[in-house]
Amino acid sequence: MAFEKFVPPQAAGTRPRATIRPSGLISFDAASVAAFDLDSAKFAILFFDKTRKIIGVKISQKNDEEGALQMSRRRRSVSLKSPQFFHQYGLSVDESQRFEVTRDPADGMLLISVKDVKRRRGRRPKKA
Repeated sequence: MAFEKFVPPQAAGTRPRATIRPSGLISFDAASVAAFDLDSAKFAILFFDKTRKIIGVKISQKNDEEGALQMSRRRRSVSLKSPQFFHQYGLSVDESQRFEVTRDPADGMLLISVKDVKRRRGRRPKKA
């Protein structure tokens, strides 16, 4: 008799999520990896919509795009680190926080709403 691979069913309520840590690490959980095909993701480019307080993550296979950050794999998650991004936009998390992740149907960018994240007080970098 041949072996059959067992794949546990995904819980019905499991939504793709990202964890943002105080160090500036954005980590996508296993549900995000599966939902958005992040297994093969090598690089990402970060965007920020100041009005709506949404982080945009554009997945790329090439590192020659301006602003491309390398993605890391750990077990079943994928992550990228950019403390400069959070500093640039004055976003601050005191402890790790989880956020739902969606995909923009128009351009395929992953979206993370950070409306509940407090903005740092004080000086902001001047616009170039």
